[in-house]
Amino acid sequence: MTPNFRISIQFYPVFLGIMLMVIPGCYAQHKTNSISLKQSIALIDSAFQHDNPEDFNKLVPVKNVQDFFASVVEEKLKKQSGKSQIILADKDSALVFLSGILLYGSSGDETNYSSNYTGIYKFERKAGSWSLKSRLEIDRLNQIRKHRLRINIVPGKSITVKDTLTIDVNDSYGFATKLNHTAKLEKLVLNGSETAFSFNSGLLWLKAHRKKNQTLIIDYTINVERDETDKNSGYFGDAYGHLRNQYFWHPFFSFSSPNDRADFSLYCTIPKAYHMATSLPQKEIVIGDSRIIEAKSGNPTFGLSIYYDKDWEVNTFKKDHIDLVVYATKDFLPEKQVLYAEFSKSYDTLQKHFGRPIGNYLGIIQDRSNSNGWKNRSNSIVVAGAKGGTLTTDRPNPRATFAHEVAHGWTSPTGPATNFLTEGWATYAESVLLSSVYGDSIVTRFFKSQKQNYFNGKYNGNSSLWEDYSNSGVSYAKGAWLFYILSHQLGKKNLSTAMTNFIQSGNQSIQSFTSQLSAVAQSDMEPFLDSWLKSKEIPALEILQSENNIKIRQARDLFLFPLEFKIRLKNGTYLTKTINMNTKEQVLTVTEGEIESYVVDPNDKLLFIMK
Repeated sequence: MTPNFRISIQFYPVFLGIMLMVIPGCYAQHKTNSISLKQSIALIDSAFQHDNPEDFNKLVPVKNVQDFFASVVEEKLKKQSGKSQIILADKDSALVFLSGILLYGSSGDETNYSSNYTGIYKFERKAGSWSLKSRLEIDRLNQIRKHRLRINIVPGKSITVKDTLTIDVNDSYGFATKLNHTAKLEKLVLNGSETAFSFNSGLLWLKAHRKKNQTLIIDYTINVERDETDKNSGYFGDAYGHLRNQYFWHPFFSFSSPNDRADFSLYCTIPKAYHMATSLPQKEIVIGDSRIIEAKSGNPTFGLSIYYDKDWEVNTFKKDHIDLVVYATKDFLPEKQVLYAEFSKSYDTLQKHFGRPIGNYLGIIQDRSNSNGWKNRSNSIVVAGAKGGTLTTDRPNPRATFAHEVAHGWTSPTGPATNFLTEGWATYAESVLLSSVYGDSIVTRFFKSQKQNYFNGKYNGNSSLWEDYSNSGVSYAKGAWLFYILSHQLGKKNLSTAMTNFIQSGNQSIQSFTSQLSAVAQSDMEPFLDSWLKSKEIPALEILQSENNIKIRQARDLFLFPLEFKIRLKNGTYLTKTINMNTKEQVLTVTEGEIESYVVDPNDKLLFIMK
């Protein structure tokens, strides 16, 4: 499609002569020469296209980018350097847009994964040579406040979007946002005028002065894949299709940024033969040959998903202030009335313990491109596969998978530990629902299975709750366990009070969560939480028994927690003792008699390993 505007941008291509300099092993012979900014950029562009992490690391001294590049090389993914651009430059420092794309499947997944490299970097000049020093987070100062989206869906083919954004630009580099790298831009206007921009490898950058409440209009079309072997992020078939938020079909920063939680309004058209569901509360009318869907967010949110299907029926139920809307074919299972009953039970139980959820709408969406089961939660919808699968079970491992997705309606956090407050919370909520169905004895079994999930996933030593921005999986098991530990340490009632206050506060950051816990505990909970959230491990205990003492040592990272012992004395009596672990080594002294044996954590209240 031919653009209807002209923008002049100067790029800095990789010249053949420079490319020859960075074949593996050749970097060292140039490190003593003066390197211009253009040369430094070209060296990095070329290194990205090769498969030598050692050479790449010398040029890009950013640890998480180096780790990403090493994984790409290990997985042998096809990659391609994009066009790079100098955004700002003075005598000794510069900001540069570096880009590179991975080409291995869905364009949405490619955009998402490539963003680990593509971005804005700071360069500095020392002793006459320019080199990369650090990476800037694109959302560190800027904000997306509103989206006004006009969308047209051509089933089996494409989506055309006109997005009118309200943005705050507070950063020196201008404004940048992620967008599916296959989008064909037709028009880009800032505050009514054309502006310099660059769009490459899934990152859109535009020149913008610092100012609040600016209006950015972007028109574009995406031809959506219909790959029968890869339908996860995006798929447009003739009968049904979808775009998940991870397809990046509209601009936003990331999955856990507090700065792209925006107010959304959507006006969508699709042929009337199809039903369509957005991930927001919506209404629809049919005019002529088109079905028109209007949707609006009740609270600031991010990353929308859309689904369509020729054979859906739409059924609406009412539960207190919640509209439950089911978009599914006639043969979808569980049946609609069963779903409503299960939703009502989950809603009543969670509301009893944690107050009302955030919104007043829940959609249940059948995604026929997917296998059976409860797949994910996106904004105000729960997505199922072709069939919904089991709702609640106690065998072989206790699960309440449908209730897990319902529970997401109570939290919408941003920033560090986002997935602890989403997936960890929802998994913990499962235990509350299971207890209401099967009794309290099920809870111990549930958390034993979550402990096994933690070890099976090989998260210990590799992933922290604090930095789990990409939802690696650690937040489900370890996150749920942290809530479980809190329920014992504070008491279930106090944890419920803290969660209710947190949910209703309107501030769902980890700082707010910590503040609410501290208020009910009447003590500072930050040191305790930090030890569990920021470590990539769980407590590793070494225990040594003597006649009257039990010596406990934390072999690795220091965690704060109460540790319980059931002790048998040599005279046959039993004692229960608790020691608050707050240093690497502590001693529990028994004055009632000589110790014969002990059981550590007899009621399975703690997640730990023995050394």
